[in-house]
Amino acid sequence: MIDIKHIIASIVEEKKKNNKEPSIASFTEIQSVVIRSLKSEINELCKTGEIDKHKTLNGWAFSITETTN
Repeated sequence: MIDIKHIIASIVEEKKKNNKEPSIASFTEIQSVVIRSLKSEINELCKTGEIDKHKTLNGWAFSITETTN
């Protein structure tokens, strides 16, 4: 599960460190961090072969890799 509280805390901490106001995390900033994390996880699962990536008309789709015994 994504640790949203940790993401918010890190965004706020970074803003305070750089003296940026307001020292709050906007939804867009949180969403950006979550999307980066999601893309990284999907890429890692594709590399390890746990999921398959499929090109679609409008982007990409994913499925669980079927294993044969």
